[in-house]
Amino acid sequence: MSRRSSCSWLVALLLVSLVVPEAARSLAAQVRPAARAQDDLAFFERKAALSKELGATHVLVTEGLPLATWQIDPPDPYPMWFVGHAGMLTIFPPKDMQPYVNAAYSAKVSGLIRERCGVLRRIGLKAVWNANEPEVLPESFFEAHPELRGARIDQPNRSRKIYFAPNVDEPEMLRLYRESMQALLEACPEMEQFNWVTTDAGSGFDWVPALYPGVNGNSAFRDRPLSDRVAGFLINAQQAAKSAGHDIQIRLTPIAERPWMVPTFAPDVLENIIRKLPRGIAVQGKEGPDGRPFEGVVARGSGPPFSPVVGIIVPPVNNPPPGLQVSPNRYLINFGDATTIDFNYRYLKFTRNLPMRTLAERVTALRAFAASEAGEQQADNLVEAWNQLNEAQTTLNVLDFGPMLRFGHVLNRWITRPMVPFPEELTAEDTRDYRPYLFQAKGDEQAANLIDIQAMRMYEGWGARLLFQRDIEVTMPRVRRAITLIDGLARAAKDDSKRHEWELISKRLQALADLLQSANNMVCYQAQLDRVKSLGNKPEANPVLGTQSGWDRTDLMQLARDEIDTMVDLGHLLESTQEPILDLAPTPGEETVMRLGPNTGAAIKHKIGVMNAHWRDYDRLFTSPNP
Repeated sequence: MSRRSSCSWLVALLLVSLVVPEAARSLAAQVRPAARAQDDLAFFERKAALSKELGATHVLVTEGLPLATWQIDPPDPYPMWFVGHAGMLTIFPPKDMQPYVNAAYSAKVSGLIRERCGVLRRIGLKAVWNANEPEVLPESFFEAHPELRGARIDQPNRSRKIYFAPNVDEPEMLRLYRESMQALLEACPEMEQFNWVTTDAGSGFDWVPALYPGVNGNSAFRDRPLSDRVAGFLINAQQAAKSAGHDIQIRLTPIAERPWMVPTFAPDVLENIIRKLPRGIAVQGKEGPDGRPFEGVVARGSGPPFSPVVGIIVPPVNNPPPGLQVSPNRYLINFGDATTIDFNYRYLKFTRNLPMRTLAERVTALRAFAASEAGEQQADNLVEAWNQLNEAQTTLNVLDFGPMLRFGHVLNRWITRPMVPFPEELTAEDTRDYRPYLFQAKGDEQAANLIDIQAMRMYEGWGARLLFQRDIEVTMPRVRRAITLIDGLARAAKDDSKRHEWELISKRLQALADLLQSANNMVCYQAQLDRVKSLGNKPEANPVLGTQSGWDRTDLMQLARDEIDTMVDLGHLLESTQEPILDLAPTPGEETVMRLGPNTGAAIKHKIGVMNAHWRDYDRLFTSPNP
């Protein structure tokens, strides 16, 4: 939106408000979404222009699309895993699918895709589409077409309702996918590659052994080879595009299996799938029909590594940058968000033509880039700060069952939930800032447990406490050292804008340190609380003179005090600047299980108040000291 058009809106709003206040509020409600849509398109255009300048050939068009809020069911957190995905059938629904999807959503998002692809057309770039397939569909669709109901795909311990993907063995379902693909390509002829994830977050094929509820699917096709099902689905999509005059590539990637998981495709099944695929389609990185490595579009750049902390990019020291190893001539750029795009642009532009495959090459390139950022005298300090943060990333990977900071502080709302001895007794007023946003599909008992994160409980027990403590113990000095080095850059900066930049990065790193400390507090507190309650010791009503505080009482209460003090510091950080420190939704209505709200600072204060109101609750667990 231009300055003149912005001013015109404001003047109109002011004039109307002088006469009709209600009309002013209505007009304001219309202006905000329109202005945001224009800002989002302008940001996309900026990313596309910078991508072109940096030599990229493609741009991801599905990033940052509006959530499919019509699929959100507040009592059930599970849809939050798929409402942000770009489902073809819901964004470009064929005629026979339209009665079962939200028309306003489809029109809005398909319109955004058209606008984004129009930008790429002008600039001369191609498009990439990321999604999960076969995608979950509304229950109303399956009620009307029961023969098209495919596999159940929800995670039973993380959902309260049942969700299904479509049966892609049925020719009718494949027809709907063909029509959707062709509608998408008509709107965006620049589309060249589809990256689909499967067996995760609202997607899956029938009769795959790795499906979260267990192997299941439409009984009529139980005996059809899985390789035929998967290859048929992918070939159907490619042929739909080809019949409309488009050559596309498709890369299907199952969820990365962890040691406790069953693989989506067994080796023999994978081999059979690939043998049946034509060129241009790959599964698990192997392109058909001969299994050669897939040379598709790859991504370079990165987003913030310590989410929900924003605005921090850590150039890779220990490993080659993402996307450097393959397809050097076909790539897109991940600039992150508005807090990281400028740094990512400068970094990628500076290092674009520098060798960075070996450790020595990376250190040399990063040292030169650091000199351009902080000056020759401070370059070594900046490289050292990046190295410390690289090491912090590495040590935190030990706790990765999903990014620990995001799963703990966002999905489990550690940041806003109080640590108290009897959380099940808290009132609705006490829990207002976190209980509605817990990713918790079970009951109150599980919701009261600080480490019940998506029913994994990976940090449960005294042994887990010790391991978690040790990881934070190793990580925290590296973050503290990076803060010290960045503070030194701020003091040495001769330019006010650069000084402000370093000071802001320092605040964000301090927020990271606070979130790490809080995570440690949460895990340690729950382990001690579980231990004490399991003992069932009854406190003495009248302790003799000289009774001292027990070690476990002191430990539990000190952890609570540490959490309060840590949250006080974090609250001050959030209040100290208008610049974003954490990823917060722009309005209260946009706070979700997956994103903190704009009132997080106030929620932290409320958390502190609740904790301070419950100090005497510890007397119900322990004998009070009587020194």
